[in-house]
Amino acid sequence: MQPESDRIQDEWAALVVEELVRHGVTTFYASPGSRSTPLIVAAGRNPRAAVHMHIDERGSAFMALGHARMTGRAAAWLTTSGTAVANGHPAVVEARLERLPMILLTADRPPELRDTSANQAIRQVGLFGADVVWSFDLPVPARDIAPSFVLTTMAEAVRQSWKGPVHLNCMFREPLYGREGAHAPAQSATDLLAAWRAGSAPWTTLAPQHVASAQESVARRALHDLDGLLAASQRPLLLLGRMPVAGRALLLASGDTAKSTPKAPPTWPVLTDMASQYRSLDVAALGTPVPHYDAILHDRERWSALAPDLVVQLGRPPVSRRWQQFLEAVRPRVVIVADSAVGRIDPSHLVTHRWDVSPHALVAAIAAHAPSGSTPADGSWAARWRALSCAASTHIPVLLDAACGAGANEKATVLAEQACVRAAMEVLDADSTGADDVRPPLVLGNSMPVRHADTFAGPARAMLPVVVNRGASGIDGQVSTAIGAARAAGARAVLILGDLTLLHDLNALAAARNLTIVVLNNDGGGIFSWLPVSAARDVFTPLFATPHGLAFRAAAELFGLAYEAPTTVDDVAHAVRRGMAADGGVLIEVRTHREATLAHQKELLRGVTRALREAVPLS
Repeated sequence: MQPESDRIQDEWAALVVEELVRHGVTTFYASPGSRSTPLIVAAGRNPRAAVHMHIDERGSAFMALGHARMTGRAAAWLTTSGTAVANGHPAVVEARLERLPMILLTADRPPELRDTSANQAIRQVGLFGADVVWSFDLPVPARDIAPSFVLTTMAEAVRQSWKGPVHLNCMFREPLYGREGAHAPAQSATDLLAAWRAGSAPWTTLAPQHVASAQESVARRALHDLDGLLAASQRPLLLLGRMPVAGRALLLASGDTAKSTPKAPPTWPVLTDMASQYRSLDVAALGTPVPHYDAILHDRERWSALAPDLVVQLGRPPVSRRWQQFLEAVRPRVVIVADSAVGRIDPSHLVTHRWDVSPHALVAAIAAHAPSGSTPADGSWAARWRALSCAASTHIPVLLDAACGAGANEKATVLAEQACVRAAMEVLDADSTGADDVRPPLVLGNSMPVRHADTFAGPARAMLPVVVNRGASGIDGQVSTAIGAARAAGARAVLILGDLTLLHDLNALAAARNLTIVVLNNDGGGIFSWLPVSAARDVFTPLFATPHGLAFRAAAELFGLAYEAPTTVDDVAHAVRRGMAADGGVLIEVRTHREATLAHQKELLRGVTRALREAVPLS
């Protein structure tokens, strides 16, 4: 007969998993390990828990992060003790900065093995520090602790996770696995659990995380306040910054706002960040769309003519560094930031009004009930932005073709990274014909891919979920994040990333069965070519560019991915199209050159500036 001390660990683990499942946390990301055995077994035997295993704890943590980005709901990250816990820290940092829900279940040694040089016993309590919003050290399972303690602790973990990642450190003693069937809670544990076991409701009922009607009410009050500020404005501007995928105002796409949109729609410029979730929409219900604002702002001599006196920013700061430089240079009289995230969103220290409201709710409110002052008194203000936006949208595709060596009626032969990113995104947009809730996610790696997309990609015809890890803007865990996002979306994802980013998360390819990956391989860190240190030729190449001389065909073969190596932009588009129809993982390697990419970038932006000055002369 199995000792009672052994069974109680199985019982507690089963309670942990079951109560999480009843609160809607049904996705578990885990890696192999011993100390976490009770939790892994409990999750694996729970019929409503979906357990995804990955060999690397860093990768599995980023997969949980990708799940949160797509759904707005927490997945549980389950890991063994020791350095395995520390490997999750980069994903936890990103979740904390972006206020993404995660529940970290870390198995630990019992207290008598702490600070004794016991194997794999590190100081896990407080390991994540200020990067978690709540942490709790769950004691070693014991009969004299009421089982309801475990259930209420799980409920509190779920409630706290609405604000960001939470850490539950779970201590277990050996033996870590008992007899077959020991996972079920013992009927003798307590009669108080009888009703809980018989039903499907959680022990503790939580109020809804976000009540839609309450958010709508807050948004309407914000619009009322905005009307007063706009009355004194001559040149207002709306910036749609980074926003989460979950909670998008789908009514913009469905046309449901047509009946309530004012006869005189707003005309203020609407600048749309690549990760705003509205770059792929017709945002005419919000104002005058300006998707290529980053390219427009490349011309600093135009800044004074484009300087707003009031800026309304919905969501986090945008990808564009030029926007931040522009904002600091023109210093608007009023800067409003609307976001429900905890913490300051004000890197330039210019914010005059901070509104705690869901940016998606405010988007919907503006679309349905445009603030009266969003049609500026300065009639030329929105017209100027509109003319520049139209000119940029017309000339950027032409300039990209020219960068690829294509003239009139000629096929492009040069692989310009900027054109490749745009081409891949156009294929994804054209192939996106499903329902909004299963539309394929677009995942953009940090460094150059997200910047190429933000500057040169036009608005898509369909709503595309865009996933970026811009909280800490690291290159780690990008493949893993895309895997988690695709699984959460129930749709294949397209991931565009750089070569160093892929190398950093290479072992995630073992789980990349639902991805079409486009890797821009320019043999090193291309983004460093944009920095002043690139002039230090004696140290730049070995210490910053870090060329590696590697190709990825062998990696694709190792991990069982289909492989393509297109040599033209058209071939890139065809490869992505085939990849979207594939059954397994696909790796598309685009071989480019760092110096050529920088030259293309400079010439493209010079070309945009020339074209815009011809279309809209400087005043």
